[in-house]
Amino acid sequence: MYQYEAQRGMRMSEPPQIITTKDLLYLEDALSWELLASKKAYHFAAESQDPIIRQHLEHLASVHQQHYQTLLKHLQTHSQQQSTQYQNNQYRN
Repeated sequence: MYQYEAQRGMRMSEPPQIITTKDLLYLEDALSWELLASKKAYHFAAESQDPIIRQHLEHLASVHQQHYQTLLKHLQTHSQQQSTQYQNNQYRN
């Protein structure tokens, strides 16, 4: 599915300037999912006796952690932009 979207140019390379309330709610859910997946992978890696499986699970956990950090960074950037716009509007009025 992602390859198809990328080939057709449907995927965004940058997040949109305006994030709706619905988008924010989805991003909250996505953050929760990524954090949970990361925690579970780390847990099962610690429980694993097989070093190859442990290595794969640790890698999976770090990928989910990176996804979580990326989403969080986008939300923080958006929050800072919204705060700056709000302050600018307050000075204008």
